[in-house]
Amino acid sequence: MAASGSPSVLRVINDRAALDILVREPFVSRAQLEALVGLSKPATAQLLTRLEQAGLVEKAGRREEGPGPRAQLWGLKADAGYAAGVDVSRSGIDVAIADLRGTVVAESFTPTDAGLTDPGTALLQGLEVACRTIGISPSDLSHISIGIPGAVDSQTGHLRYASEVPLWKGVDLIHLFDGMLDVPVSIENDVNLVALNEMAHGTAQGRSDFVLLWVSERGVGSSVVVGGELIRGATLGAGEIGFTPVPDLARADTPPVGRRFGDLMTNSALLDLARAHGIEADGAIDALRQGLAGDPDGFPRDFARRMSAGLAAVVSILDPELIVLDGDICVAGGPELCRLVSESLAELVEPRVAIVSGRDDASSVRAGAIQAALVPAREHHFAAGSTIDVP
Repeated sequence: MAASGSPSVLRVINDRAALDILVREPFVSRAQLEALVGLSKPATAQLLTRLEQAGLVEKAGRREEGPGPRAQLWGLKADAGYAAGVDVSRSGIDVAIADLRGTVVAESFTPTDAGLTDPGTALLQGLEVACRTIGISPSDLSHISIGIPGAVDSQTGHLRYASEVPLWKGVDLIHLFDGMLDVPVSIENDVNLVALNEMAHGTAQGRSDFVLLWVSERGVGSSVVVGGELIRGATLGAGEIGFTPVPDLARADTPPVGRRFGDLMTNSALLDLARAHGIEADGAIDALRQGLAGDPDGFPRDFARRMSAGLAAVVSILDPELIVLDGDICVAGGPELCRLVSESLAELVEPRVAIVSGRDDASSVRAGAIQAALVPAREHHFAAGSTIDVP
């Protein structure tokens, strides 16, 4: 709704309200926009003219159905700007380019075994390949968001906890593109980006307080969201649950592997636990599926006990409304694993919290990176569009 204030302030507020609506709605008529923003017909017409001249909206055909004249429809001019999301993992560099609406329009993947020796050069090349398919260059991007295992030291720019991506150890990520690209770049922990993706498109939609636990073949981590915002911590290490000392609550006799949660969740540690229950498997995912199909109260329940030990302290301190179990190992367990973890956690802590399985999405880090990049990209273009004057 329009607010009181000076004409310039009102214009910015109303323009942004209209653009936010057009991000959510594919097409709207002038009358619909008029009602949603709370403006008069002349003011809405002037707003649309202003945003069209700024290159942010465009005519999108006419409404065919319904009584009355075929109303002109308007839509966000999605190709007015682009943002890039990048997933850096052990397997390689996965790049996606999205337009302002959030639609992925270009992709590229550079595998680690493709001779990757200089991470910065390889990342730039991946961006160039993706951008070339839509006729732009990396310098035309409005924002680049990079997801990577671990956390970046804000003082040195170096990656901490880089065991999953050893080639990136010692790389100054903050100044990675200095002298090469004049584009804002943000670096984010990969599991934090998964949480953003779950908030935007997954099982955490509509939730403002939740914990995401990620257990996969690429590592262990967690994200904490409070009031709809990611909690990163003073040294950007919030959510590094793998370093937390926890007891092994599994009841089967297994070789000792260490005192940290991450030690208990490694593929080899989980296979040892599966073998103690008579399961021979190629990996933790296979072992979990075999256990759930055969004896859920065997290996799967012991696995759930280990997970609940890591979650207990988090739940006691934060009292979240939701826990999302994500990562390929957790997702393989599905709702049955969620039930087992919920039962084990109830034996340890008083707060009762809903536990759900995350999305089965191999590109969830990249998708979260796109979400992170779109916010500043839209801000850049939408703010610039509000400076256009219409006589």
